Amino acid sequence: MDWRETPAELERARAEEPSVFESADGRLFGLFTPPAPAAEPSPGCLVFFTRPRCHRNRMWVEAARRFAARGWAAFRFDYHGCGDSEGERAPLDPNRPYRADAVAALRHLRRRHGQRAFVLVGSCFDARTALSAFVDEAAALRGLVFMAAPVMELDTMSKASADHKDWRHIARALRNPANWAGLGRRERWRHMSGVLWRVARRSAGARAGEGLGLAPSFVEHFDALARSSARALFLYGRDDQEYASFRVAEERLLPALPPAVRARLEVEVWPGALHGFLDLARQRATLDRIADWLEGLTAGGGRSAAAGGAARHP
Repeated sequence: MDWRETPAELERARAEEPSVFESADGRLFGLFTPPAPAAEPSPGCLVFFTRPRCHRNRMWVEAARRFAARGWAAFRFDYHGCGDSEGERAPLDPNRPYRADAVAALRHLRRRHGQRAFVLVGSCFDARTALSAFVDEAAALRGLVFMAAPVMELDTMSKASADHKDWRHIARALRNPANWAGLGRRERWRHMSGVLWRVARRSAGARAGEGLGLAPSFVEHFDALARSSARALFLYGRDDQEYASFRVAEERLLPALPPAVRARLEVEVWPGALHGFLDLARQRATLDRIADWLEGLTAGGGRSAAAGGAARHP
């Protein structure tokens, strides 16, 4: 196969150590990538959350080796019910993250590999799982990269998305024969009537997000992040449906934070979509942005986000 890894990164691949560790829902499998001995040590271990552990297009495989060559320890693992781990597979709900798996991974890294500080990275469900670890392990967490994750209950998400639609969107939808065919299903009628109601409310002057609540689990876990000393990068695409829900968090939670806490939390919104990493160029840009942010973290703070951070245009 063709490898993207440089010779230094391939050396990190050859040094990787497989391990099995206990979680509440079964034994989990992971791969530890030790930092290059000659590299300047970085302030912690990167833990990449996803399923399966390689992510799309080997994204986290490459990331683990790339950052290990720069001095970071790295770890990627399979949740229970996924990949090589034990446990029952179940539908994923971002508002019920796999917190026990996350905490088990961190404690395994502390016990087996002597890691004492961690930076967590994840997207969507995986970002919510990474965030949930702050409830139990905040003192050991130095940073969080939180990408394209919903922050409302799933049945509220469609309402948040509808708040950013208009009558032109409705007109386009009505011209689509597939939408008419779908109206034979009761749930589709319910969805369409909900969208029409939200668009009509907006036309009458209602604010986007009005009457919509954030998921209690997100608020609990976000509060744990705010109480910690960790820095965080929240990264979304403007066209992501998930960003419609995060806008409510931007309006309600972030302005209420003390200035010192707000300065640790950076929000970036890129043009287009980020969720799913379906575009290879966007995937590459995301990895580069994570690398840039980690350099700032290593340097002792990175760019201030007191004003919300400037959107980047990769």
